[in-house]
Amino acid sequence: MRKVFLGSAGLGALPPWLASLPLTARHAVLVPTAANPLPAAPWVEAADSLLRGEGMVVERLDLERAGAADVERALRGADLVFVAGGYPLFLLEHVQRTGFDRVVAPAVREGRLGYADVSAGAALAAPDLGYYREADAAIDPGDPGAPESTRGLGLVPFLVLAHRNRGRAERHDRQVARHGEQAYLSINDDQAVVVHGGTWKVRASP
Repeated sequence: MRKVFLGSAGLGALPPWLASLPLTARHAVLVPTAANPLPAAPWVEAADSLLRGEGMVVERLDLERAGAADVERALRGADLVFVAGGYPLFLLEHVQRTGFDRVVAPAVREGRLGYADVSAGAALAAPDLGYYREADAAIDPGDPGAPESTRGLGLVPFLVLAHRNRGRAERHDRQVARHGEQAYLSINDDQAVVVHGGTWKVRASP
């Protein structure tokens, strides 16, 4: 059964979600790549600390500096992949270049791998990230990514719009009104979407 955690910023709902996995996650792969162009990314260390606090061995996989063989090696035997936030299109560029999408998407759909993420990582789970090419849509302005296409992992049928409470509510609502609630889901920093198989719910995640 597909198990996916889509966050905005807060990780409060992550431990209960981890406890709901069919098998205890022992080996996590943390992908910090989306934050590489930013001057600081404390949320990466916060995720690392939480995962280790849950008893996991954490291996970092920076897709900007990786190749296809590195991705296959890092994910071999992993129970969970956690994709941190930052620039969505920059992340997508290196996801596509390394074949991360081709390895991760089927493993998550088949229930062999748990997928957890926040912000840009949550966006990656969508069918398409074309929204982030719109001028006023960027989580952080000036996304340097140049992916081959805007196709995402397709783990869920909607795009999570993170950070609603940071002055983004109006533009998020315009997008939802234009395309429908089935295509976009806007959440605050203290919320997360938890997916079990074909169902999903928004949870408090301070």
